[in-house]
Amino acid sequence: MSALAEYLLGFGFEVSGSDITRSERTERLQSKGVKIFLGHCAENVGDADVVVYNDAIKRDNAELAEAENRGLYVLSRAALLSMISENFGVVAGVCGCHGKTTVTCMLAHIAKAAGEEFTAHIGGEDRELGGMASEGGNLFISEVCEFKKNIAKFTADYAVCMSCAPDHLDCYKSEEELYETYYAFFKKAKKCVLFDGDAVLNAYSGDNAVRFGTDKNSKYVLFDASEKNGKYSFDIARWGETLARINLSVYGKHNAYDALGAASVALEIGLPVKAVKKGLESFTGVKRRFEEIGGIKGAKVIADYAHHPDEIAATVAAAREITDKITAVFQPHTYSRTLFLKERFKEVFKGIPDVILYKTYAARENYVAGGGAYDLYKEIGGDAEYFEDAGKLLKTLKKRADKGGIILILGAGDLYDEMKKLLN
Repeated sequence: MSALAEYLLGFGFEVSGSDITRSERTERLQSKGVKIFLGHCAENVGDADVVVYNDAIKRDNAELAEAENRGLYVLSRAALLSMISENFGVVAGVCGCHGKTTVTCMLAHIAKAAGEEFTAHIGGEDRELGGMASEGGNLFISEVCEFKKNIAKFTADYAVCMSCAPDHLDCYKSEEELYETYYAFFKKAKKCVLFDGDAVLNAYSGDNAVRFGTDKNSKYVLFDASEKNGKYSFDIARWGETLARINLSVYGKHNAYDALGAASVALEIGLPVKAVKKGLESFTGVKRRFEEIGGIKGAKVIADYAHHPDEIAATVAAAREITDKITAVFQPHTYSRTLFLKERFKEVFKGIPDVILYKTYAARENYVAGGGAYDLYKEIGGDAEYFEDAGKLLKTLKKRADKGGIILILGAGDLYDEMKKLLN
């Protein structure tokens, strides 16, 4: 939403908006001229002509109800995103359970290196480009979310996907319905660029599929990878022909695969190999993606947005390439996700000796029995701990901090902001 607000502001629209708490994003928008309201009430609608809502907003929200009562033009975030995309000559849509933000950012860096006129709508915050990079009207690069089938409202010329792992199962009748929603999105694209390491993606049989990964039968292949202090270098080949050696500045093997995904779709679009290499190597990361936010007694405190079991596993694996001394602090995001994926969460945390659970970030939900952070903590058992106060959590971390170790702050909730404040 904040990126779309920036985009509209850049075209001269008068923009206002509301949120339940102040954050870095609301403060940045306010500094650019967006009128920000804290809390939701009918008066906030003011003299707006159009009201845009995201799908976390309930239908009885005071502002949404006011807009509908007054007959204003009301549309969803997904509908607005689709409208904006129609202004561009070429549209690239990045979807999947994880890797979306990183691939979107990497692709934007490649487009910039190529001198392409592009606009990138980013779900997170690229450390250089921010959440919305607007540098022209030819190529539109956007994350596309599967929550409440928003992906069905978007049409991409080039679709790229890293993973179809189960998520947002509160919005789908079954995993199969989720997968079919992805497949329908792929079918609409001129080309869909799919990771060959995902079984669900490999089951897609459309003629427009382009595979990338480590399978020698894929069009784009990563090979001869090497790692130094958690950062990867590797070669990219197209149908067996080596194109470039890539030296990443970000941590983790998962980022090597994300880079291959971004490179593959960029090459399918027609961007040059030189730009692929320059763009990927200039990428320094995304806020809340293995972001170092401070230190405690010689241990690095690293925050990561990982809130799905697969994402957590990848982040922990990246940390283990740097040190074996790891403390994982996890704030679950929504009760439904915790409940639906509880067994997978337990499996991931079983391999980490030092685990701390922090109270759930409920987002759009009310408590669901068995789906709270405390419920997950009890199921994990062992030496795991549970906290509801960030200050008390910090005191415990100070006792546990080990020089040369890593303290991971995991999750998509508000603990990130709390920890940044406390560490500063």
